[in-house]
Amino acid sequence: MPLAATDLTSIASLTGRELVSRLTRIARPNLPGLQMTRCSGLGLTVASLDSADASRAPELYRGCFELGGSRVVLRGGSIFSLQDSRPASFDAALNSFAFLHNLAAARGELYRVYARGLVSDWLEERAWRQPAARQMPALSWRIINWVQCAPYLLSGASRSFELSFFNSLTAQIRMIMRKGPDASLPEDRLLAAVAVTYGVFSTTGLETLHKTALHRLSHELENQILADGGHISRNGEVLCMVLSLLLPLREAMQSAYVEVPGPVNAALERMLPMLRFLRHSDGRLAVFQGVSRTHAGRIKAILDHDTVGGRPLSHAQLSGFARLAHGHTSVIMDAGQPAMPGDSASPAASPLALEFCDGAHRIVVNCGSRPVEDAEWQQAARLTSAHSTICLGESDTSATLGARLFARLFGNAPMLRRGEVEADVNTSEQGSVITARHTCYERPYGLACQRRVFLSADGHDLRGEDQFIAAAPEEAATLDPAFQIRFHLHPSVKATLSRDGGSVMLVLPNKTGWKFTARGGRMSLEPSIYLPDVRNPRPSGQIVISGIAGRPERVYWAFKRIHKAAGRADHLKADAAPELPLTAG
Repeated sequence: MPLAATDLTSIASLTGRELVSRLTRIARPNLPGLQMTRCSGLGLTVASLDSADASRAPELYRGCFELGGSRVVLRGGSIFSLQDSRPASFDAALNSFAFLHNLAAARGELYRVYARGLVSDWLEERAWRQPAARQMPALSWRIINWVQCAPYLLSGASRSFELSFFNSLTAQIRMIMRKGPDASLPEDRLLAAVAVTYGVFSTTGLETLHKTALHRLSHELENQILADGGHISRNGEVLCMVLSLLLPLREAMQSAYVEVPGPVNAALERMLPMLRFLRHSDGRLAVFQGVSRTHAGRIKAILDHDTVGGRPLSHAQLSGFARLAHGHTSVIMDAGQPAMPGDSASPAASPLALEFCDGAHRIVVNCGSRPVEDAEWQQAARLTSAHSTICLGESDTSATLGARLFARLFGNAPMLRRGEVEADVNTSEQGSVITARHTCYERPYGLACQRRVFLSADGHDLRGEDQFIAAAPEEAATLDPAFQIRFHLHPSVKATLSRDGGSVMLVLPNKTGWKFTARGGRMSLEPSIYLPDVRNPRPSGQIVISGIAGRPERVYWAFKRIHKAAGRADHLKADAAPELPLTAG
């Protein structure tokens, strides 16, 4: 779809703002005394909330490195010797040194010596000079992982190793303090600020930088964490990552009677309820806006450290999400636009997309993103058709700016917003209703899309109403586009289309059944894929309701839980045409 004049005006405005922002960061004052400070010993001990896998230690010792979605077996020499055939994702993970935690978890002196050997190899090979080691995320994670594993590495180490370790750590902290504020993506700038704080507080000798580190961390949190607790990227995985790093850091500072800045505490208390908001009833993250891992273990560890237990909202308006939860069922809807250009590594065109979970089992999902770098898959996962939402004319609700200039300027291929998205959540004794609407198809088709979703109080009945509304009531829509309403299914769900094509039977891994019915379009069961949490895409299915927008004006659909002991009346009710109860909300 060609860019219109309004698109070009928006691009010029966004580009100008980003340039001003970059110039502001470049013109920051020099850090006083940076060259006069040096790490000399260990300071605060900051534990990792992520559970390590000790079973991986023997493989690592044998030279088998499975990192970044790739597996490399060492045949002699150093793993840090450059190999052009290795994917960038592997080298990024290798230079982040997260695998040190697996060796530390094994608790054997053999693995400790091997871990020190790997760090020594990295130093002797001068791997820090290579581009993969100097990328901002890898540099940040290496500092964090090194200081977390430093007590393990330095116990019983020689004086020469200790000096080399601290000298390198000093150089890396200096580098990230200089270059961290210049990172293209906000999440990289925030991670760099966290890494600096880890570095200067987990070592001795850098005390003069404490105030600067905390000021930078507070500044990034104030700029990036919204009032409702979401991150400006709208990616729940970023929120999860920040919480997993800041909670143990705050505990270590409080134990050492170091004052935690007010903005850091305030951001943490906002983020924790938002994480609960984005967590489904299965304990995992909802898959929206670039989520590639659902992090069940990390979320549990984070919430175990939450002493306040703030209740999540039902509508996070600033973050652009709405939530329904009754019984063991949770429904989360994307009620916002993609993040602004430059604010997210993986914005997605997915207004009104929803996910639906019954207890420990996902039913309706979005395709999500891959945990490893793959430009083609990542771009496909950002499309409207990769989400459980309404699609008109097989076109996306946002335009992707794929030019190389924009990718260099914003750190990725940004998405240009079109139209507006609004939502409201109401609750009654019967259940709760989300009413959401977007005008992203107004310009090409003259239509607005409205979705109403009702979840009953017992969580056993989920109903929806999708409507196509003329943007200007006095004028007819300029076209009659075809519509597709997609419900991507989790790979663990077994789906069977009835012979008459009027319903779909869904069976979960625990043998619980749900029945899907619809009215207002032709129903089909088609292939789909699910990307998060695995190296290779997992085949799945999707329910698709298709037709011509406005014929009819509304499409009704419903998911109803099937009770094993249901009587005839219950079966008749499940087969009936789905309708939203107008009294709810």
